[in-house]
Amino acid sequence: MRACAHTIAALSAAGMVLGNHVLHAQGLNLKSTFHVGIGYVANIPATFLGFSTFVLSPKILGGTGIYADFKRTTGSPSKSPYYLPGVSVADAEITYGDQLYLEKSDWTTVNAGLLYAVTKEFALYGGLGYSRERHYRQYYDQSETRGELGYYWIADPEASGKRVNAMGGSLIRITRFALFQIGAEARPAGANVGLAITFRP
Repeated sequence: MRACAHTIAALSAAGMVLGNHVLHAQGLNLKSTFHVGIGYVANIPATFLGFSTFVLSPKILGGTGIYADFKRTTGSPSKSPYYLPGVSVADAEITYGDQLYLEKSDWTTVNAGLLYAVTKEFALYGGLGYSRERHYRQYYDQSETRGELGYYWIADPEASGKRVNAMGGSLIRITRFALFQIGAEARPAGANVGLAITFRP
């Protein structure tokens, strides 16, 4: 969590610098106009399928609102033709004596938090969320009787589970209606990057 907080602070500072160099958008501004936004957001390197939404009102503390997002992993070892659901970690390591080759997790995250417009072109957000991790291991069978040329995937229930997530970042206006998003989250640990379109309802 502490590492995530440091990352969020660094990315937000970078966002302020970037915000000072973009062209000033005409018309709508984050502090004085009511906004509804929707967009695409990904966590790098874990979840590349995601969307975000937010509502921002100038009537609440001069520009405060709610931010939420949903993200998930696009590919899963469980979809591999060489996934063996009947083999456990104990089977692979003790019974077969196979060698661990790779580990990978599937993630699904749902987050929500507060959004505050610092300037007419720059806003900060932060909050908590729910993450579900499904962990998998890839083993190598030297006899090459299992999997593809000996490589196969199995589930790792002991390393899977539900997690509490923390996230935060910034939204930076790059055109009249478009916002660039940059931030970070804890579980899965990574950088959040996205693009949102904002409009007045």
